Amino acid sequence: MFDAEAISQYESIGYMIEVLIAELLFLHAYEKRKLFWVRIPIATVISGIIVSRISYPVATIAIYRFMFFFFIIALTIAVMLICYKGNAFSIASSSIAGVATQHMAYKLMTIFNLIPPVNALIQINIIYRILTEVMIMAIVYVIVYMLVARTQVPDKGSIRLNVLSVIVILICIGVNRLVADTWDISPKLVIASSIYAIICCSFALSIQFYLHKWQQEKAESMVIKGLLSASEKQYEQWKELVEFNNIQMHDLKHMLNRIEKLADKEKLDIPDLTPIRESIEGFAPIVKTGNDVIDVLLRNMGALCRQQGVRFNCVSFTDKLDKFDSMSLYFLFGNAIDNARAGASSVSDEDKRLVDVSLKQFGDSVIIHIWNYFEGDITFEDELPVRKDMENGHGFGLKSIKVMVDKFGGAFKTQVEGDVFHLNIILPLA
Repeated sequence: MFDAEAISQYESIGYMIEVLIAELLFLHAYEKRKLFWVRIPIATVISGIIVSRISYPVATIAIYRFMFFFFIIALTIAVMLICYKGNAFSIASSSIAGVATQHMAYKLMTIFNLIPPVNALIQINIIYRILTEVMIMAIVYVIVYMLVARTQVPDKGSIRLNVLSVIVILICIGVNRLVADTWDISPKLVIASSIYAIICCSFALSIQFYLHKWQQEKAESMVIKGLLSASEKQYEQWKELVEFNNIQMHDLKHMLNRIEKLADKEKLDIPDLTPIRESIEGFAPIVKTGNDVIDVLLRNMGALCRQQGVRFNCVSFTDKLDKFDSMSLYFLFGNAIDNARAGASSVSDEDKRLVDVSLKQFGDSVIIHIWNYFEGDITFEDELPVRKDMENGHGFGLKSIKVMVDKFGGAFKTQVEGDVFHLNIILPLA
């Protein structure tokens, strides 16, 4: 029905389409260019025409076929660069991951087709071979997407690791291409080379993504350490300010008392001094937790909330927080309340601009409950809600809380109920 050259052309175009689909799996998070849905079909059609025009004859020497497949890979990367915005190297690297996925699927199909019943079936009609190929490709693509591709983030990861994984993939494909073009090789050699290709491509994908994730977590850990150091400096500043204010407020109280006594003695009519006394009392510690550092933090967080028009309620039914490392606890409370304050301050209903903090002792543990109203959607990353603003360390709030809670051997849980966000933390005292 088709001559050998026509079949070769269709196979080349089919290979290009399979690679393009695999590349799309890894580029889903990238920003699309304008008229994306116009660009990609036009670019695909033009690429298909180019491939069909220069498709190789079946009997061509192996090195030409080898270079031809690399030309197709370069062509598909060019299509992605035309259709997506972002760093060109990052797009190319993600595209190569798609190439590796297609290669894994193709080699798995090669092994599957060696099964005698399957081999007999695909010899009957080319349609059966196409159906087998589509089935295997679909299964592998779905598995790779669920395990790896869906976590892909644009412009992240080490350039060195990217280069290493790309080299591994290209060498693997090149070597297997030469093996595949060798005539009359035994089924055992086909199986061995296919397994080798699958292992190499899997290893390269692991380098490109799982090691990147590890590297990202390491970078986040360094950011958290930097934030902890900044918190220590902030506490020292706040502590000095609190001590200064305490002296000033103490003097003001005595001054008010003397004014009132003098007014009573001289029968003088003076303005009501109650508002002034209430303002002075506002500088007093909100609660007593047993930890002076946390008392300072809670008082200053209350002041920050008032400045932003957010009510700050705090009650404590424990005075055992002195059992914990003060600065780690300071960092934990600071991030938790700061996240709650940021969420509450953006609420349009002034009555719902509220942050509520409660601490209580239950057995040998301290339970911390912080809740606030919020508006909009909460984004979850690795099962943790995060702030979208990643500047100046923001966005690491709950990740840093998790680090501190783990350090204390505790546990925490977040929960969303309507427009209320809850944070529950349990810290063991023992």
